[in-house]
Amino acid sequence: MCQPQGFVNENKPDHVCLLKKAIYGLKQSGREWFQEMNTTLDRLKFRKLKWVNCVYFYQNNIVLLLYVDDIILIGKSNDYVNKVIELLKCHFDLRILGKTQKLLGVEFQELDGNLFMHQNDYINKICELYKEFNFPVSSLPIAKGTVLSKLQCPSTSVEITEMKNYPYRSLLGSLSYIASRTRPDISYAVNILSQFQENPGIIHWNILLKLLGYLSTTRGLQLNLSRVSDLNMECYSDADFAANRDDRVSIGGFIILLDEVPISWRTSKQKCISLSTMEAEYVSLTDASKELLWIQRILEECKKVLDQSLFTFKYAVYCDNQAAINFSNSCIENMRTKHIDIKYHFLRDLIFKEYFELKYICTKKNVADIFTKAQTKFKLKSFLDKIFGVY
Repeated sequence: MCQPQGFVNENKPDHVCLLKKAIYGLKQSGREWFQEMNTTLDRLKFRKLKWVNCVYFYQNNIVLLLYVDDIILIGKSNDYVNKVIELLKCHFDLRILGKTQKLLGVEFQELDGNLFMHQNDYINKICELYKEFNFPVSSLPIAKGTVLSKLQCPSTSVEITEMKNYPYRSLLGSLSYIASRTRPDISYAVNILSQFQENPGIIHWNILLKLLGYLSTTRGLQLNLSRVSDLNMECYSDADFAANRDDRVSIGGFIILLDEVPISWRTSKQKCISLSTMEAEYVSLTDASKELLWIQRILEECKKVLDQSLFTFKYAVYCDNQAAINFSNSCIENMRTKHIDIKYHFLRDLIFKEYFELKYICTKKNVADIFTKAQTKFKLKSFLDKIFGVY
């Protein structure tokens, strides 16, 4: 295997490591390491959050983020950080890499007092890896009006064999990794194309290449993590009724912003077949509220740990369907709604307990609209202005 980052032999940088035992596929190794790490941190008086197993606090001055054997320290000053480093050195063999510039393929950059997050290097590698396929330049992730179906998949053995020459699944996996971390603008296109990865057709492959072309054109987009001021948590939800041409399942999507910073987003096929637009929107609202509730509990726990009771977060969920909003605020059932699965009424309970306020927003201003359908250039530009700040 390649020498791991931070442990490269300066005299032999081109050499590789000879493994004495395979490090992948061991079912218990990751768990055993976490148990060891967690036990040590607990002994050192680190406090783990109940709602996130990889976040620890130390004396209200340090936040420790843990991912396997990668540790990120966030502190009020360098003195606090250095103190914790020395404390951890007594128990672990550490390699200090300085300020976090790259983590799990995501890059962090400080510029003019702002902290930006992007994956430019990763996108460059993907573009270089697939340049032999001559992907076209594109101004849209997926063109409006594009209709994809399993009827476009290969049906003969010759066609299936020919499509095996194209790395559809590999490229799609790379783009999915980018979409889920720093590029919400390609989430819808990735989700649609992922439905054909078992047996993709040449049409699906060409659209996937156009998506790569769009990503190459807009590789400079970065998320600004510093646009936080009033601590307002806004969740936008949307659904596209019976969008799938093969099984008529609706598509739902949402995005959650802390002031102007997107912190969570998702596009996915719904787990049930909705019978109306209202029902599809209601199901999407329920899925969005589950994610918002989890984030809300994390933030409230952080407030208690840091003893910052003066901080007040305001939570709001926006939907562009009045019928879904009225149904969410009501306990009345009728012939058109009593079949809806009870698990989706979880949303009503949250609204009744005032965890957040459910508000109406017109479709043109609904940020989540881009997660459920292809957009025009004008609508895409509006989304990029909102999420990335500048385009």
